[in-house]
Amino acid sequence: MPDDPSPPLATPETILAAPPRRRDSAPAEGADRSRLSFFWYRIVQWFFSTYLAAIYGLRATGRKNIPDRGALMLVSNHLSHLDVLVLGILLDRPLNYVARSTLFFFPLGLFIKSLGAFPIQRDGIGVQGLKETLKRLKLGGIVTLFPEGTRTSDGELGELKSGIAMLAAKARVPILPAAIAGTFEAWPKTRAYPVPHPMRVHFGEVITTEQIKSLSPEALTELIRERILQ
Repeated sequence: MPDDPSPPLATPETILAAPPRRRDSAPAEGADRSRLSFFWYRIVQWFFSTYLAAIYGLRATGRKNIPDRGALMLVSNHLSHLDVLVLGILLDRPLNYVARSTLFFFPLGLFIKSLGAFPIQRDGIGVQGLKETLKRLKLGGIVTLFPEGTRTSDGELGELKSGIAMLAAKARVPILPAAIAGTFEAWPKTRAYPVPHPMRVHFGEVITTEQIKSLSPEALTELIRERILQ
């Protein structure tokens, strides 16, 4: 008999196209990280929340829209290196987030990995990034994504990548849109260091799984864009 054909190589498209695995039970809260990692996250969160509130006057609105449990995709505009830090200190629940692979050098790589970061390739989320995103969502965590794919060069919201809608359809979890203001002025990509500037974050109305199912990828991408702009 002929040998069995080798399985096809995994690609982002095949991962997203595969049928979702059955979830027999809801994941335990906080299952996306260990107790020690959670404790370390709280220490870092406390330090930077105090610093940013005092120096940058960080304020947030719409926090009532943040679900207190369950898997969630947090999507936001991307203005600065400060964005993940700003979002992370405003939520009671710890964040997981994607970061380009070039940032995982010693000692920065150890630090951001300890806070929930995982690497993606510069030109896209890639197979491993997709798998890790879905894994952490399956464990009930929050994964932060910037659908523009890179920091803005002018402070305006850029074009959203179409892959965000495909990922949302595969993950089947709610989407929490957020809008950040002030981090571009504090630390744009053209400056080597941050300067004090007031920062504001607004958390919008959650896009439910029912809405995600009912929309085409193009319509969902446009809805995410509208929610961020609002």
